Formats: sequence, structure tokens, C-alpha cells
Amino acid sequence: MRIKHILVSLATLLAVSTSFAEEGLVSAAGYGAPPQIEGLSGAQRRLMSMRASKLDAYRALAETVQGFRLAGNSTVAALSVQNDSFRIYVDAYLRGARVVSMNALPEGAYETVLELDMSKLVTESSNQNYFAMRGR
Repeated sequence: MRIKHILVSLATLLAVSTSFAEEGLVSAAGYGAPPQIEGLSGAQRRLMSMRASKLDAYRALAETVQGFRLAGNSTVAALSVQNDSFRIYVDAYLRGARVVSMNALPEGAYETVLELDMSKLVTESSNQNYFAMRGR
């Protein structure tokens, strides 16, 4: 008889402390590869790769600043891991991030680096809600 155990890791939420926010600049890099879709021109592939790298950088910045929720699932049978998977959820509102650089990489990929000044963010958020998790 095959016995399966499912282990679930629920909702790990990381928070940013005020001392971290006062440190200053936080940066994050994102990467994008050109899509392998038939019928796209070289320019379209390049622009889509650039856009993907920028969105990936925003995701990485949101994970660094706001935190993320991690949910995992492992299936074990006969004391051996059969399947191990996880998902990361990010839900954040970022304002004031700026693109520091966007560099072309080999084979049409791009790297984008974003930067966010946390000290300005803390000052602005004391008067208005510029930075908040939505739906919480």
C-alpha cells in the first residue's frame, strides 16, 4: 500500500521594518528573454524582452520591499519525495521606483535594474498612502 503525505506550507508573509526602510536605496534586477513566437519581427521580440525584464525587476523589487507569500506542497511516498512544488505571491503597490539601467544580453535577452529610495518613501507615506498592500 502506497502512503502519501501532503505537507503544506501556508502564508509566510515577510514584512519590512522601519530600520530597513531608513537605510536608503533598494535595488533589484530583472531579466527577460525574447519570445519564441512565429511571425514576430526582431523589433517586436526585442521590445517584448525589454518589457519582460522591466516587469521582472518590479516583481523582484516588490518582493524585497514588501515581502511575499509562499505556499508549498510536497508529496512523499515510501519515505521518498515524489513531488515538490511551491508558488510565490506578490501583491504590492510601489511608487517612486526608477530605472537605473537596461542592458542587452546575449541572444536577445535584457537585464533591467530598478532603484527605490526608501527614505523618501517613508517620508511621503507618513502624509499619504503611497505604499500599501492592496486587498489586505
